[in-house]
Amino acid sequence: MKEKVFSHAGSLLGGVIHNLNTPLMWIMGRAQLLEARNETLEKLNGLPTEELQEIKKKNNKDIASIIEGTKKIDNILKTISYKVQMANEGTTVIDLREYLTMEMDFLMADMRFKHETKLEVVIDETKSCYVRADYNALSLSITGIINIIINTTNKGRLIKVLLEDGTIKIMCPDITMAPEINEEINAACEKLCTIADIFTDDANGLDISIKIKRD
Repeated sequence: MKEKVFSHAGSLLGGVIHNLNTPLMWIMGRAQLLEARNETLEKLNGLPTEELQEIKKKNNKDIASIIEGTKKIDNILKTISYKVQMANEGTTVIDLREYLTMEMDFLMADMRFKHETKLEVVIDETKSCYVRADYNALSLSITGIINIIINTTNKGRLIKVLLEDGTIKIMCPDITMAPEINEEINAACEKLCTIADIFTDDANGLDISIKIKRD
């Protein structure tokens, strides 16, 4: 299963590079603007206070943009590091809050997920939620379900991901359930069935609940 997780991650490498390149480009652009202004510092002596304040305002805006860009890059690298580490560990203690946050962030490398999907993530941050589970089985199931949704719905689809009382819920009101889609979802969850209780409701699109069994 680890190989499948890495294979899925590798298939999104182009998206990862794109997501890294975007903040890198604006960091470089803002840095070049600051550099250009620094080269004219000797000409600023004697300028009215209003003009100096305007230059300071522009510099502060560029610095804030650089900081935002570095944070985005840092977050992308953290999600990659998390996936590699957890995939290698396999069965381990997982914080479901951290897991869902990292998994959804990593899936932003899929341009269909990032640009064509309305995503709602609701995670109860007030309660810790640790389980012992096979990370690879969990990741393959969650990403598998989301891929099925994306492959069988049009752009603009809504995907809701929730964590409530230790239960992961994935919902999409835009999907039209059919026997073949249900079979695909069952196949995606096959490895997870031994360690989790899985319930599917197709009354209003797709509503699937995953509850990791406690030891």
